[in-house]
Amino acid sequence: MDDILEWFEKERKKSKPINIPQEIFSQISPEIANELVQRYSQDTLVYLPENEIKFFEWLKENDYQVWEDLWGGVAEDPYVVSISFLPLLIKKFGGFPICDLINNDNYYFTDEMIIKKTSHLLLETLREKYLNREKLTIAQALLLEISVAPTDIWHFAYYHKISIEEAKMAVKELVEDNLIVHLKSAEELAKFVQF
Repeated sequence: MDDILEWFEKERKKSKPINIPQEIFSQISPEIANELVQRYSQDTLVYLPENEIKFFEWLKENDYQVWEDLWGGVAEDPYVVSISFLPLLIKKFGGFPICDLINNDNYYFTDEMIIKKTSHLLLETLREKYLNREKLTIAQALLLEISVAPTDIWHFAYYHKISIEEAKMAVKELVEDNLIVHLKSAEELAKFVQF
């Protein structure tokens, strides 16, 4: 832990924003990430990791309007964020959450948006199916993923190699089945965004 903290201290003095090499990213545990956020969140910016930059390049090609909503007004290099996002960036299927779109509908979901009354039994069944390696529909997989961690449909589509339209249709199905609530504005989502 001390080696990584020392590395960050040196890099903060050299350059801003900090470009974290993949070998350093792979050594950052949740505890180290939280310590770095505690120490430096007031004034430290970092570049997104390589895998997340690849995701946003995919997004640029597959949903340019959303990419533009996130990064279009940035005068300098895109893909620079506050170190406060580090705990999300180190997760295997985590990433920079797409949850504050202004010109597009947001498709960001947390466990709190799942309607427990109607989904409780279904989620238990889906967990069993997943553990038994049974095939899930896209909507079922999305519901299960939301129950485990905050999820936006763009990361979901990217990691599951489906189209964004298929992911949006899954959301529509879950809403129609009264399994989730879909909050579309950044203002509505603000209290649900988890760091």
